[in-house]
Amino acid sequence: MTTLHIGVSTGSWWTSWSLDPVALIGIPLAAVLYYQGLQSLGSRRRFHGTWRPFTFYAGLLAIAVALLSPLDHLADELFMAHMTQHMLLMMIGVPLVLLGAPILPMLRGISRPIRRRLVIPTFQSLPVRFVLRTLSRPLVAWPVFIFSIFAWHLPALYEAALASEAIHLSEHAVFVIGGYLFWWNVIDPHPLRPNLTYLVRVPYIFVTVVPAFALGAFLTFADGPWYPTYELTAPLYGLSAIEDQQLGGVIMWIPGSFIIGTALILDLYMAVKREQKQQNIAEQLTIES
Repeated sequence: MTTLHIGVSTGSWWTSWSLDPVALIGIPLAAVLYYQGLQSLGSRRRFHGTWRPFTFYAGLLAIAVALLSPLDHLADELFMAHMTQHMLLMMIGVPLVLLGAPILPMLRGISRPIRRRLVIPTFQSLPVRFVLRTLSRPLVAWPVFIFSIFAWHLPALYEAALASEAIHLSEHAVFVIGGYLFWWNVIDPHPLRPNLTYLVRVPYIFVTVVPAFALGAFLTFADGPWYPTYELTAPLYGLSAIEDQQLGGVIMWIPGSFIIGTALILDLYMAVKREQKQQNIAEQLTIES
């Protein structure tokens, strides 16, 4: 791959830092906008409290580790590192950022003239609203998320991403967008209305566990390595290509399924809690009447 790194020798991968310009500019910019927006929210900041900013910055940190740290260089040479990178992007970074409820703070963080003259009119325009509304629909978001995972693990596309920096950046963009669309329907997109109730989110999340579980299992129990590149690089780290692939499959299989499963349990808890709350209100109204 032609990625620009600092100190990109195999023996010193821990000194190899990526100079991805999108991540170098985008991550600090998001952090600054979120911070400035929180300061301008006044009494409305109470909704975000302390834990939401913490999750937002933790999510940005996870994305930075995935894209800028030596992990990005190591992912070119070990499949298990590549899978760790993908997990940080789709299963950790994106949901943590969304838990930080970033829409309002980041909009408020943009200077008022730019926000009023450019940002708000753009997002209020009918074509943009149509595209965003369509992409965020569960029947669109879920297939995009699953397709992005499976398609980029096909040997031909995977090897192409290893060989071309442009394709590799496209892969990361698809993972982030796919992850964002999926988690948008799992985590409340405050201040916007969610597309799904808590109860309906349960099957939405459940049908995601099976494909992720299956792909991880296929990678782990494959008869041979899927990706020729790692047959040359994995032995440099004391692993055969199939051992490296098995470790990567386990990373996708167990932590990935655990994260999605945890989201399923938490959402089921929220659904039960909401149902109990509505029941209590109904009983109280009955007693008062």
